[in-house]
Amino acid sequence: MNTDREMTEVVAELTRAICSGRVRNSSAFVSTGVSYPNGVGCTVRIDRSQNGFFVSDDGYASFIADTMKAVHGFNRIAAGVAKRAGISFDKGTFLLADVERAVLPTAVGIVSNSSCRAMERLAASLEQPKVRRAREQFDRKLRDAFGNEISFDVQYRGATGRNWEFDAGLNRKGQIVQLFALVSPTTQAVALANMKISDTLAAPDAPKVTAALSDYEHTEPALRSILSNAGSTVIAANDDVSKFRLAAA
Repeated sequence: MNTDREMTEVVAELTRAICSGRVRNSSAFVSTGVSYPNGVGCTVRIDRSQNGFFVSDDGYASFIADTMKAVHGFNRIAAGVAKRAGISFDKGTFLLADVERAVLPTAVGIVSNSSCRAMERLAASLEQPKVRRAREQFDRKLRDAFGNEISFDVQYRGATGRNWEFDAGLNRKGQIVQLFALVSPTTQAVALANMKISDTLAAPDAPKVTAALSDYEHTEPALRSILSNAGSTVIAANDDVSKFRLAAA
């Protein structure tokens, strides 16, 4: 097959897969390629207005925040996100009014990205107290397991030449023989941990790596598998000291 033709077909297939739409009661609902932290793809609503179109997230981000009992915090975060994006946030809805037809694609992108970004920041803010508690447990377990052999906040150069930040490293005879990464249950945190673990383990004479999950039970099994498949040992940050010692054995 001609390369140009094949690439044209690939673009068309991906466009259909990433973006789809439907019309219901004179409103258009367009799915986008961005997702909320819960994995649900963002759908943008488009309605006719007197001078163009209304483009909104239909209040879905606010609905998710309500199910998390975090509407107050979400409203504060969303207002800031909307202001920086140059759009409105009113009554729980991200909105652009009087949008010309020619700029509808841009408006859909801005609204969907703002809606998802606000939810990501809300999720991160709710996760921080849990992460701090997990970090305290993590640090204490490492000190109990390895004493003065453990160092915190260390860097290690991966196969690509990038220096990756790890939460702790086990030093024996002047050499790092084990790295520890504290990982929160969010998709973004697991993705970053996967990148740095894979790159680190690909380096010559790389140390072993342990991923300590700040909330093991609330980390999706699929995400735990991603870390395991990267080559790391996966444990819980609140596991018994013996688990930390076993990971470094």
